[in-house]
Amino acid sequence: MARHALISERRFHLIMKRQEEMRWLAEYQPAMLATRDEAPTISRPSTLYCEKLGRDMHFMSLAERHVCLLSLYHPRVFDIHEQHMLSMFDAPHPLSHHPDARELSLPPLAGTVSITEKLGMLSDHPIVHLTAPDNPGSPLRHAFPYLGDLLLFLKDDQGPYCVNWSVKPRKADFYARSRRKQPRQSITLTSGQPSLDMRHLLEQRYFADAQIPTHFVATEDLPVDLIYNLNALCARAQRKSSLPYDVEEELIHQFQKIVGTTATVLSMLPPWTVRFKFDRVDCLSTLYKAVWNRRVRLDLYKPLLVDKPLRAERVDPLLEYAHLFRR
Repeated sequence: MARHALISERRFHLIMKRQEEMRWLAEYQPAMLATRDEAPTISRPSTLYCEKLGRDMHFMSLAERHVCLLSLYHPRVFDIHEQHMLSMFDAPHPLSHHPDARELSLPPLAGTVSITEKLGMLSDHPIVHLTAPDNPGSPLRHAFPYLGDLLLFLKDDQGPYCVNWSVKPRKADFYARSRRKQPRQSITLTSGQPSLDMRHLLEQRYFADAQIPTHFVATEDLPVDLIYNLNALCARAQRKSSLPYDVEEELIHQFQKIVGTTATVLSMLPPWTVRFKFDRVDCLSTLYKAVWNRRVRLDLYKPLLVDKPLRAERVDPLLEYAHLFRR
């Protein structure tokens, strides 16, 4: 159970301390941590160490964790901000202070207060009462920040850009009818389509002002075996290799040669361990890291088992879900 209220002066100042200044990679601090003190009571908090970012990532649900694995697998994703604050008032573009974006002309963000006012839902914006420095007995009414799930930072030929992901277990969770909202709290997108929940419409409009697309990603749209494989690969690929560079490269070459054949990694272990003088753990660790880094391309839509032949990649997940990473 969370020990502290989700909306409080203490939490407001904590979020501001972590998020007011833009930080990158290992220096980034999520607005909310996956701890007993901070995570909502109904959440399923967890952390995942990511070597790519140099820090633990904090998730409030299994859906967030599973969807994030797909983004971590993408080689063009150079940073991810989970549990990120949506600025209450006008703010610079999220990339404005990044070294690689200095030459870019980036549109600013309109704050959530302005967006909710335009949507006619200003009264629904969360607020917090803050202690006035000059008059402690008269608290100040102040907007409290919304938090987003995953803000991805990517690079392509045009330079760095952002993509926002909002995550739920089911696609229906993004729409007003799944939340039993009143009619005034939903807006129809197009004729015949369900209406976005106002919270998600707000987030979409917020990032659209800065030309950042928002994608509503549901774990039910991701195959179970793909999630399982990415989770296992991500965890196992973090292990530091004790093999010399040339031995690791030759071993990866051997993996590539047996993909699509009847040979199994398990059957090849005895001759490989004698030839290259390493143990089973080093071998498997090198395999998982090579698959995670896309140097050995396997079918990630089927179970990855070392006692079974390695199936060649049929569908690249990053091509199938390329729309989630586009500008």
